[in-house]
Amino acid sequence: MIIKDIAKNIKKIYKWILNSDSILSWIVALILIFIIIKFILFPFLSLITGTSLPLAGVESSSMDHQIVKDNYGNYNLCGNFYIPNQKEFINYDKYWEICGTWYERKNISKEIFSEFPIKNGFKKGDIIIVWGRFKPKIGDIVIFKPNIESTSAHPIIHRIIEITNNTIQTKGDHNSKQLIISNNPYKTDETTIKEDQLLGKAILKIPYLGWVKLFFVELINKFR
Repeated sequence: MIIKDIAKNIKKIYKWILNSDSILSWIVALILIFIIIKFILFPFLSLITGTSLPLAGVESSSMDHQIVKDNYGNYNLCGNFYIPNQKEFINYDKYWEICGTWYERKNISKEIFSEFPIKNGFKKGDIIIVWGRFKPKIGDIVIFKPNIESTSAHPIIHRIIEITNNTIQTKGDHNSKQLIISNNPYKTDETTIKEDQLLGKAILKIPYLGWVKLFFVELINKFR
């Protein structure tokens, strides 16, 4: 009897959320969605993927292969600056023409890079599906925890470009160079990453879906 009453009440609440246009019903729906994602979907995905971060929202343009505006209002790609009317779609060949010299100095040719996972990078606002059971190799896009000295609390998602003596180095496809303590304000170093810092590797991107969260985060930051 109690179970039937509970089921009946749940059904009533569901119909109310589905059919009501009130602000309260929207708030309740958003809360329920958050609870389902946080306490049901995420633990389930973590169990399957073997990582505590099975889904990652991209919060920067450091893996973007296009000319995009940075935090200072400048349009750039791999350290080259542009004006708005110079913006164009950058295909793989054009990307390599602009950015490839840095990789060639690391003995990564255009042909080698073309075989890397997600070779065309991804954008701010994309969602990345992460896999935790893997052996890192050059070309993988990995999510890793920042070094202890870093003031950034967020994991970083960049591509592995070198592995030497169990030390991993990465670089953002969009960036002109690697992050080291001396050349960025967050004191982040991506040249001395250890395997225990890795949270997983990117296996798939879902375009734009991350903007649902990112929009609210950036809106809140503007009012701080």
